[in-house]
Amino acid sequence: MAANPVKQPPPVLPSEDIEQRFQRLNAQWSADTLVLSDPAKIMGHPAMRSIIAIGEEVVPIILREMQAEPSLLVWALPEITGENVSFKGNNDDMVEAWLHWGREKGLV
Repeated sequence: MAANPVKQPPPVLPSEDIEQRFQRLNAQWSADTLVLSDPAKIMGHPAMRSIIAIGEEVVPIILREMQAEPSLLVWALPEITGENVSFKGNNDDMVEAWLHWGREKGLV
């Protein structure tokens, strides 16, 4: 079975702000990982690694995105923030726990 090639994220455009860069990377990551089930491949995708590399400035954007639609982006938050939010249940519960954390920090 041939592996699906993973596209490298394009370089940062000089006129891109953090929001635009996040939206571009998120769209690429979502499209490329839509059918994947392996968390290591999902989180190891170059676009996800680039989102994480943006750092804490991207956290409010991720939280806002998750308010609109729960997403596996939630998996990036512990790595970006260094925090571990306690939750019990499934991915939706994890999203809700992080949104609660974001509200307490004034990020949502």
